[in-house]
Amino acid sequence: MTEPGGPPPAVPPKVPPNIPPKPDREPEEGPDDMYHLLGRRIITEDVLDEVFADDDEDDAEVSERSYRRRILHGVVLTLLLALLVAAVLAALAVARGDLQIPGWGPRTTAPVTCPSATYEYPANDSFVLNVYNSTTEGGLPRQAAEALAERGYKIGEVSSRQIIYYGITAVVVSGKKGEANALNLQRNIADTEYVADGREDDSVDVILGSRYEELVPAKKVNKKPGTPSCPRLESQNAQASAAAAR
Repeated sequence: MTEPGGPPPAVPPKVPPNIPPKPDREPEEGPDDMYHLLGRRIITEDVLDEVFADDDEDDAEVSERSYRRRILHGVVLTLLLALLVAAVLAALAVARGDLQIPGWGPRTTAPVTCPSATYEYPANDSFVLNVYNSTTEGGLPRQAAEALAERGYKIGEVSSRQIIYYGITAVVVSGKKGEANALNLQRNIADTEYVADGREDDSVDVILGSRYEELVPAKKVNKKPGTPSCPRLESQNAQASAAAAR
């Protein structure tokens, strides 16, 4: 009951029968540390250093490699430039004659001459004779080798070989020791050209040409002393002498 004239007693609000009562809940705990605010994590400078520390080290390594590469390129270019300058200076020195380098000068060749010594006619069986064919006629060197063997020559190799002489009966080749033997063979094959090479033995090569047909008859072979014959070389020398006389 209330006193007369006092405020009316408070009437509790009516709760609808279908709404359950609000349960009592304890307040949720806040963040574990001071770096969370309103449910979001605060990024600090220390965190950034931890994340990007390795990237900075990688950038430093890349910069160092790039620097070394530039230094290497510079050294290589400097060496190439120095070599180029040295080559140009050397070429100028050689051109002026101030510098002599073996093999840079004009190549000098010994003059081609025909033997001038007089030799006795040697025996046919005193040396080895190689027979070669420079033509397209098959069997030619074998036929010639057989004919020469019948005259007592010791036949060595029988094969093919190219020559720079055209329209000739044969080319006879020997070294210094075989000059007399070359004379012998030239007396048995008419109209041959003698050519010297650097061999050290006394063997002789005969290279048959397009005009070869047969040997000089044995009874007509000249066996008197003489020198090897060089018709083309003698002709060239005669033409040169005639031109000089003009």
